[in-house]
Amino acid sequence: MFEWLKTLLVGRRPSRSLKGYQWSDAHASPPQEKGLREVPVAPVIAVTADQVEGPWLRGGLPACAPADTLRTELLRALYEEQSHQNAPEDVAFIGRLIQVVGTAKLEFPPFPNVARELDGLLKERDPSMFQVVALVEQDPALVRRVWVSGSGAAFVHPPSGLHHAIARIGFDALWRIGMAVCLNSQVFRVRGYQGAADAVRTHGILVGELAAWLRDERRGHHFLSGLLHDVGKLVVYRAASVRDGLTAPSCQLVQMMVDRHHPSLSLLAAHAWSLGDDVAQAVGYHHHPVSAPDSVKDISRILWAADVAAHTVQEARAGRDCGGLAELERVVGLPKSPQALLRKAQALLEELDHQEVQESEAEDLQAG
Repeated sequence: MFEWLKTLLVGRRPSRSLKGYQWSDAHASPPQEKGLREVPVAPVIAVTADQVEGPWLRGGLPACAPADTLRTELLRALYEEQSHQNAPEDVAFIGRLIQVVGTAKLEFPPFPNVARELDGLLKERDPSMFQVVALVEQDPALVRRVWVSGSGAAFVHPPSGLHHAIARIGFDALWRIGMAVCLNSQVFRVRGYQGAADAVRTHGILVGELAAWLRDERRGHHFLSGLLHDVGKLVVYRAASVRDGLTAPSCQLVQMMVDRHHPSLSLLAAHAWSLGDDVAQAVGYHHHPVSAPDSVKDISRILWAADVAAHTVQEARAGRDCGGLAELERVVGLPKSPQALLRKAQALLEELDHQEVQESEAEDLQAG
């Protein structure tokens, strides 16, 4: 049934030690603009014809956990990197990134009010369906996502109304959909990097779902941390995006900034959205949970495992083995088996693909 697992198990190379490593957008992409070069999501590092280096290894380690101190250290590193650039467009790109990092809110919009209000409402012992429906109706994108989820293949007939769709999926699934609204902002509509930004959003949802599943968590920090663990990449893509007539920075420099600094930027983003220290620090240390503060070591470890599993099934879909199964098998005390985790990741990825198609069709129907 799971033929992709056989690919991962055949010709598997020895597992690597991790000690030596340091570690918006709207729900649909904008129309492709004429003459606009789309930057690849991320380069794959080939090991053999069918093996690549684990993508989860590409990420820096925050200099520290407190956001204010981290901001200072990150700015120092960016100024140093800017001093080594010669091309004006590369200097300007890092300059924009410096300007964004120097702003306490990273120029992000506030965390969506509908998401915060939904979180508060669903925390009540017996939330009113009338109030929940009224709140969801305030966000058309949220309504569309709820409707698509409530019209899945598991149901013979479409829901009779929004209240019926919510009742079908349940309040826990509704909460997760609501939290993901933060990545649907227009601020993450980035020219030239839309494919990369869309991939970050999909990967974040996948990792969030896996992290919550590993801990049998209906709603809470594990999903939020997974959702936002790569949001720092969107900060870099926004800074790299340029208007017509301006020269874009080099792809190599943009990717280096993504690989080196996205965990620190993700930590600052979660802090800017006031989502709590646990979430902020977990996303910052998701590449190296051993270095995380004691209070978030466990959630960072779960987040790392979910990230590995997500990358593994995504690479396997392209016919590449990134060594994820071998890495997961090295983990002691993982709440669920590596094989079960990868099966869950594969099922969720297929479900997300199906939902994206349905959402696109729903949007086209609405626009028409």
